[in-house]
Amino acid sequence: MLYLIYGKDNFRSREKLNQLLAFFSSRISDTGIFRIDAENFEILRLEELIRSRILFEKKYVVVCDNVFENKEARNFVKKNIGAIADSANIFIFLETDLDADFLELFKKRAEKIQEFTLLAGLKLRKWIKEKAGEIPFASQEEIIKNCGSDLWRASKEIEKYKLGMVFNQGVSLIAYQGNTLIGKYNLFAICDAVAERNKGKAWVSLQEGILSGILPEEIFYKVVWEIKNLLMIKKLQSAGVKNLEKETGLHPFVAKKALFGARNFTEEELRGHSFGLVNLYHDVRNGRAEFQIGLEKFLLRI
Repeated sequence: MLYLIYGKDNFRSREKLNQLLAFFSSRISDTGIFRIDAENFEILRLEELIRSRILFEKKYVVVCDNVFENKEARNFVKKNIGAIADSANIFIFLETDLDADFLELFKKRAEKIQEFTLLAGLKLRKWIKEKAGEIPFASQEEIIKNCGSDLWRASKEIEKYKLGMVFNQGVSLIAYQGNTLIGKYNLFAICDAVAERNKGKAWVSLQEGILSGILPEEIFYKVVWEIKNLLMIKKLQSAGVKNLEKETGLHPFVAKKALFGARNFTEEELRGHSFGLVNLYHDVRNGRAEFQIGLEKFLLRI
């Protein structure tokens, strides 16, 4: 079975790829999904994937990610597209640039073809509105003005606007103990403590959040977000960048707090903290750690 996803709009094309993989992943285990790109392309490997099957797996899913950047891959696919289409396995080709000859080949043999061109005008405004409905119209227009058809960048700007709205509204979470309302918990308080490098305050904030019924994983992601901002600011300072708010794209309030917090760390320390959080995430996912205990240890080391 053969699928083709192509076009200049890499953001939407990769969204579509991820949707297909999510669909097939519910039916095929992770060991049945393979990725090939222009750099790791090998004829023997692709030939094997066309013909073979894994024991206990009904099908492979093979993602060919912009393999046509490799001349050898182009020639191989051109000669063997029939075998690829007739394979018992599923082949998904993702291409940014596709010439007319190859498109005709896929049209003859592919199960489904979908093109994603760059959005502009009314189509772009519709996409922005769907993604940023709660953001004021004037701000949506500002995103379009600054980002144009670059949906990767636009999506990041939307996230920043939403984050700014969170801070401007002074959002805090309603906290319960059992079914009893016990107050509100400010999920960003632990970020302030981390930026201040205040171990005691950070640890207490973590305990308050957990006692308030906030999931340790949710607090973990806020700590990751804070360390990421501090490291970004520190790198730009080292590079001599003057207008940090503009370069980071952070909300002014967030950027100002990160600027003050970055003074409490060296860049090497922040890199180490970032690496430690990544390790904690993978350890939790692999059953080797728990977010709460891992966070407690992390906060007592900052």
